[in-house]
Amino acid sequence: MSWLRRSHHTVPGVPSVKSSGGWDAFRATDLADQAVVAEALARAPKTFADLVFEPGSPELALSHRQLLADIGIATRDGSHWSLGVGDESKAVIDTGPDVFDDDLVVEALTAQPGVVGVSHPDREEYEIRVAEPVRADQALALFLDAISQAHRELARRLRVDIAE
Repeated sequence: MSWLRRSHHTVPGVPSVKSSGGWDAFRATDLADQAVVAEALARAPKTFADLVFEPGSPELALSHRQLLADIGIATRDGSHWSLGVGDESKAVIDTGPDVFDDDLVVEALTAQPGVVGVSHPDREEYEIRVAEPVRADQALALFLDAISQAHRELARRLRVDIAE
């Protein structure tokens, strides 16, 4: 991949952790100190409650750091992004058919500024296409805002109080 192509989505001082098949992957924890990510976390709930297995259980709530440690993002060109979520994260954002028919994360991603396409091809993966290429920190902030919005909506529907 050429340097010019990479420059659209890289963040100075934050290398991708893996490049494969034309995709560059980034750990969310490596991007946590970037201003746009810190701002998204400031807008997020203080913790992300388990809303699937034991709704509202404080023992299963995830801190911001725990959530970031369980997700990763990847891109091939800065316009197509993938969010991978681990088992810990699914408990705070998963709205599969066992909970609600609505895919609240897809709805929240669709509503994000600049997003022109969204898919959820696998239980552990969300994909977006943005109108203009964005850097990894900007993409992560977009995902975090959508996760926060979906989490709040799921908590509201389940009538579970979450730490704001």
